[in-house]
Amino acid sequence: MIKRILFYILIFTCFLANFNTVFATPAILSESAILIDAGSGTILAQKNADKKMYPASLTKIMTAILAIELGELTDVITVDDDTPFEIDGSHIALEPGEILTLKELLYALMLPSANDAASAIAKHYGGSLENFVKMMNEKAKELGAYSTNFINPHGLHDTNHYSTAADLALITKYAMENDTFRRIVSTTKYEIQTTNKKDEPRYFTSLNKLIYNTSYNQIYVDGAYISPYYEYANGAKTGYTPQAGNCLAATAKKDGTELIAVTMKGISLEMYQDAHNLFNYGFEEYESATLVGKNTFIKNVKITNGDSKEISVITESDLTALIEKDSFDDIKSNVYINDITLPIEKNNVVGKIEYTLDNEVIGTVNLICPISVKSTAQDGQGNIFLSIVKFIGFIILFAVILTLLLKIYNDIRIRLNRKKRRSRYNNY
Repeated sequence: MIKRILFYILIFTCFLANFNTVFATPAILSESAILIDAGSGTILAQKNADKKMYPASLTKIMTAILAIELGELTDVITVDDDTPFEIDGSHIALEPGEILTLKELLYALMLPSANDAASAIAKHYGGSLENFVKMMNEKAKELGAYSTNFINPHGLHDTNHYSTAADLALITKYAMENDTFRRIVSTTKYEIQTTNKKDEPRYFTSLNKLIYNTSYNQIYVDGAYISPYYEYANGAKTGYTPQAGNCLAATAKKDGTELIAVTMKGISLEMYQDAHNLFNYGFEEYESATLVGKNTFIKNVKITNGDSKEISVITESDLTALIEKDSFDDIKSNVYINDITLPIEKNNVVGKIEYTLDNEVIGTVNLICPISVKSTAQDGQGNIFLSIVKFIGFIILFAVILTLLLKIYNDIRIRLNRKKRRSRYNNY
């Protein structure tokens, strides 16, 4: 009997010990999801985040940012003869020979998720779909999205077209650093005016219910049924194919903290419920903290390469990080100084200061020298040069004075001789 009681006590204790772990992270219904800090990329919550999934129209995030970087919003794009007839799924009924700007096609790409706009953009900037897709994959690897492989610019299903929630969060983070992209994905309504092929304007709205919702659909969050609309949301893109399920890459900002959530393969409105729960968790459990300000004095560093000088080191920039609330006092800092050789120019990087929490690096900032510092040898050479200049100047000055004295002496001697000659002449 006593053993049984002790057993139950042990089980109950283990339950309490894990209570926070079980209930602290949000419940996620989608098959794969991740929540990251938009500033640092720190992962705050995840579920199967590295599992390869079909991204559907989340693909268009890469298409959009690549086109923005390659072109100008005023670029004129002519729709080719094939695109209007080779695209399935969502579209804006582009016609062969229709002329639009990149700006118009980007809004069509990101708000109503037009697949024909994706192809028109890709062919214009890549020369072909294949070449543009190659550029998409190169950009993905550049951003560290190593588990991503694109086959097309729109996301229509292909077994070799895949990504992960973690990779798509990285791509979204990069895209949201571009002001043009941010402006487009935060827009709720847009209108394309008449074109050479359309006599009526085309009007469309964002499919992202986090920022624009006119339906009566509701999701279940924190014990209540609410609208999918989320007051702090400010982007980015939805996606769907039968194979990919409902997907969402979303961003939200509150009190200076910006988060990115990606959910993949949800059913119906589950992606919005997951996004609400992830964002609520992130904003409730974490806060943005300034670890150090720009130009903050850190320490004096003694030069050890034969010079006896000391230099001051300061921070190169501000450093903020998203940390769990009430954990600021647990943050530790370590200063690392490079091997310093004089001379040093102003603002040269001489080391770094690293901040850790629970033995994990949460931020790093460079340390710089705020002034130029010469070496002792240079100072010595400067002193010798100055001495030589002074010596030469002294000689020149001495020569000038001596010349003046000689001239004065000579003038006096000439006057005396003249007086003597006059005196002799008068005596005769």
